[in-house]
Amino acid sequence: MRLGYTESRGKVSDLPSSTDLVWTPSPRRLRFVDETHDIEAHYLSDPGSPLQNDQDDTFQPHDDSLVDPGSASSPTPQVDVVETRAGISHVLANKETRRNYSPVPPGSSLGLASAGSVPYPLTESHEVWLMKYYLEYMCTWFDLCDSRRHFANVVPPRAATCPTLLNAIFALSSRHLSLNAQYDPYAADRYHQECLKHLTTISSNSLALNDDNLLAATILLRTLEELDVPLLGTDHEGHLLGIQLFMNTSDSAISPSSLRQASFWIGLRQEIYMSFVGQRPVKIKLDHEFIDRSFSPADDDTNSGRSRHRYQELVNYDQAWLRARPVSWLPIAYSAPDESLGEVCPHVIYLNHAVVIGLVHSIFARILLMCHDDWAPRIGPSAQLARRQIDDDIRTQVRELCGIALSNPSTRPATFTACMGVTACGDRFTDEKDQKALLDVLIVTENIHSWPTAAAQAHLKKAWGWDEGAC
Repeated sequence: MRLGYTESRGKVSDLPSSTDLVWTPSPRRLRFVDETHDIEAHYLSDPGSPLQNDQDDTFQPHDDSLVDPGSASSPTPQVDVVETRAGISHVLANKETRRNYSPVPPGSSLGLASAGSVPYPLTESHEVWLMKYYLEYMCTWFDLCDSRRHFANVVPPRAATCPTLLNAIFALSSRHLSLNAQYDPYAADRYHQECLKHLTTISSNSLALNDDNLLAATILLRTLEELDVPLLGTDHEGHLLGIQLFMNTSDSAISPSSLRQASFWIGLRQEIYMSFVGQRPVKIKLDHEFIDRSFSPADDDTNSGRSRHRYQELVNYDQAWLRARPVSWLPIAYSAPDESLGEVCPHVIYLNHAVVIGLVHSIFARILLMCHDDWAPRIGPSAQLARRQIDDDIRTQVRELCGIALSNPSTRPATFTACMGVTACGDRFTDEKDQKALLDVLIVTENIHSWPTAAAQAHLKKAWGWDEGAC
C-alpha cells in the first residue's frame, strides 16, 4: 500500500469523533519509500543503467490512463461546481466526469488527415479536466515575461508528441488541485513516475540536453517539487539539478529556440528562489548570448530580463537600469496607503506581467543589496544612524514590493517574490500594524495559490516575539 501525507489546515477539534469514523483495513506490512535518490539519479546516472526502484509490485502506473475512474482513489470530486482559490470557475465532478469523451469521428473536418498516434483529443475525462486546469490557471505561473506565452501556447501542442511533457502537465495540475482537496492526492505521484522513466538519459545524452520538450517538462516538475516541500518536509532540489544540467551543458553552437529562452528565465527565477532559501550562489550560467545586458530601447520582456541579471553584483547597474526604463514601466495608477483602512502598502497598477515581474525582482534584489551595503559605517557614532536609515529604506522597499504584488493579482508569482522579501526583512518591522500586514501577505499567498509559507510565518512570529498560542 502506498501512503502519502498532506498538511492539515484545521484544528483537532474540527475532526470527527473516532466513534464516527469508518476505518478501512490496512495491510500487515507497511513500507515507506523516499524517492529523492531516484529523482537525483535520473539526472546523474548513466543512461543505460536501470532505474532504482524501491516500490513493491502493487504500484503499477499506466501509460494511457494513470488514474482509474472506477477505483476507490478516483479523482472525481463530490461537488458540481467549485470556485478555486484563484477565482477560476471549474465545472467538476458530476457534470465534468459524466461527459463521455471520444476520438473525432472518421471523416470529420474536426480531425486531421494524418494525426498519427498523438493523444489529442484526450478521451479520459479526468485528463481533460487536468489539461483545462493547466490552460486556465497553472500556465499563468510561467508566462510572465513572455508576450508569446510559450507555456500556454507552445507547451500543450508539443505535449502531443512528448509523453513526458504531457505527464508533467498532468502531474502539476493534479498536485495543485489536490492541495485544495479537489483531486486524488496520489495521482500526481503516478504521473510523476511516468515522467521519471524518460529522464534517465539527460546527464550524458547531448540530444536529450538539447531537447526543449524535456527542458519544459523539467521546469513543470520543478514547480511540482516546490509544492511538495510541505509534504516532504524538505526540498531535495532533484529537478532543479536537472534544470542546471540543461542550462549549463547544452550545445552552445546551437541557437536556442524561443521556448528554450523562455524556459531559461523561468528556471533562473526558480534557481534564484532556491539560492535565497538555501543561502548559496546561483548555479546556472549567466553568460548566454541571448541575455541582453544593454540599455538600448527594447520591449518589456527584454527589459524585464535585464532587471534580473546583475543586481547582486552592481548597484550602478541598478541605477542605470532605473534611468533607462521606458514609459511603459510607469504605473497606470497609484494610490498611497489609506491608514484609516489599516493599509500599509501602496496600491500600484501596471500594464502587464513583464513589467510587474521585472519590478518585483528588481526591488527584491535592491533589498538584498541594501542588506549587504559595504559602504555603511560599521563602528563609530554614525554607524547607528546609518543602520537606521538603511532599515527605513528597506522597509519602504518591502512595502512597495508587497503593494505591487497585491495590486496586480493576475501576475500570481509576484506574490511569491513578495513573500521572499517579507521573509528576508520582515523582522525589521516593529509596528504591529506593519507586522500584521506582512503576515497577511504570507497567509493570502498560501490560501490562494497553495504556495507554502507556513515556515516563514512561524519564523516571523518568533522574530516579532508573538505568542503562538494567541495568534
